[in-house]
Amino acid sequence: MEKDSFQQLELEKSGPSKKTTPKRIIHFVDGDVMEEYSTEEEEEEKEEQNSKSALDPSKLSWGSYLRFWAGRIIRTSISTCEFLGGGFAVFFGLTQPKYQYVLNEYYRIQNKESDKKSERNGSKAQATEVSNETCHLEAEGPEYGTR
Repeated sequence: MEKDSFQQLELEKSGPSKKTTPKRIIHFVDGDVMEEYSTEEEEEEKEEQNSKSALDPSKLSWGSYLRFWAGRIIRTSISTCEFLGGGFAVFFGLTQPKYQYVLNEYYRIQNKESDKKSERNGSKAQATEVSNETCHLEAEGPEYGTR
């Protein structure tokens, strides 16, 4: 009984202000009764279906008929462009950065310059045979943060 009173209080608090009839009433074996109401999404879908079914192009005036078909053509072409847009972008190379080759060259030159500086220091430079994972660099050293 506590659940029923709690559910009734919740329904009273969150329930719609207008009187609604339940979409379905479920009777359980133990005597409980649950009322199921339709959600706002379901109501919107029903209204949308009703508006679609109520619109009959053969019964429209010429102006409304032309607007109806223009809207349908525009919706169809926009959805088609959306569908094909990703494929065209890949085909024409629009997914790659425009000046990526310039950035790659800049970073390559910076790495060469940092390698030359580390070779000039000599005494603190690490051997080139050692991979970066096994190198232990001193904090605040000249090579710190360059690799």
